[in-house]
Amino acid sequence: MRILFLAHRLPYPPNKGDKIRSSWELRSLAYRHQVDLACFYDQAEDEKYFDHIAQYCEHCYVEKLTPIGSRLRAAGALLRGQPFSIAYFHSAKMQRAIRGALSSRRYDLIFVFSSSMAHYVTDVQDIPKVLDMVDVDSEKWAQYAQRTSTPLSWLWRYEARRLGQHEAKLASEFSATLVCTVAEAELLRQRTADPKVSVVGNVLDTSYFDPAATPLPDTIAKLQPYVVFAGAMDYRPNVDAVIYFCREILPLVRQAVPDIGFVIAGMNPSRAVRRLGLNLGVKVTGTVPDIRPYLQGAAAAVIPMRLSRGIQNKVLESLAMGLPVITTTRVRGTLPDSLSPFLFAEDDPKRVARRVAEVVATRSKPSCDQVRRVLALEYGSVGVFEKLQDVLFRAAQDGVAEPRATEGVAP
Repeated sequence: MRILFLAHRLPYPPNKGDKIRSSWELRSLAYRHQVDLACFYDQAEDEKYFDHIAQYCEHCYVEKLTPIGSRLRAAGALLRGQPFSIAYFHSAKMQRAIRGALSSRRYDLIFVFSSSMAHYVTDVQDIPKVLDMVDVDSEKWAQYAQRTSTPLSWLWRYEARRLGQHEAKLASEFSATLVCTVAEAELLRQRTADPKVSVVGNVLDTSYFDPAATPLPDTIAKLQPYVVFAGAMDYRPNVDAVIYFCREILPLVRQAVPDIGFVIAGMNPSRAVRRLGLNLGVKVTGTVPDIRPYLQGAAAAVIPMRLSRGIQNKVLESLAMGLPVITTTRVRGTLPDSLSPFLFAEDDPKRVARRVAEVVATRSKPSCDQVRRVLALEYGSVGVFEKLQDVLFRAAQDGVAEPRATEGVAP
């Protein structure tokens, strides 16, 4: 098939949740199909990856997203009663580029990554369209409203309502809508009269996240003993999680394990996160070339997410590296039951602290071979690729040949 792939951010490098998923999807689709890409980028360093991403595409249009212009459009949308997170990613230049591609080339399918890009093709009726919503973003704004004081809570609640209406409309109009967990699918189905929703999980490369193949540098070994949180540190749910851990949990852990450290490893730490690094025993790394050594050296991964949607890749990566994972019931609820035996899920700060102290003191770790087998079964590229292919061919079945047997493995 010939596919037009739209994304709200350059699907490379795969260094944060949405880019891990979009990067794998682009590479996988390019493995079997002809793909044209249209996307935004918002960081100057992304420009060095243009040539890399172009190898997967027949044609590639990439546009710089300017924060000032995006925020002005978002403010205008708010005044017009529209979702501001959609307006943030609107551009007349992008609209012209997409219309030009649709008029000059014949596509069998349009694949849209993120509801923020769906408005560019809502008027296209003669081409099957598949939307990867990933998760129900409106619920994220609703969660923000619950943990924010007024007047911001009013704004987030307003966005949750408007965006929720938009998501429901998209799910009913697109040929198929993808989400990453069963919980997200159930939520979307409750809101839509005739949803065509499919669950396609994330992919985890267990050959990459392999403790047996990850050396521990002396610079990281010197930080031991420590627990780790890994993730993009300008993402609000991650910022909330590490502040919560430092303020309410870590002091309790140190009553039992006085010398325990806390490593916050991830790019773009916000000012609030950088301030945490002023505390004794708290290390804020900023961007690291490879997260695996920090996982390798940790006694446990602490992932106390109070705001979260979809699959937390940091949980899967930590499990693959043989770490005990202490997280919240909210996060555990997004994961298959087969992973429950390898997780500790607590919401009360005292119980979380007790779990962390027990794991650190006993140096208990899950059976690495066993958990890696479960991860490979649930999140292996072959199985996820087959689900993705099935959705695409069912959506584009009119005038498109049935898929041939897959040879080899998708990237």
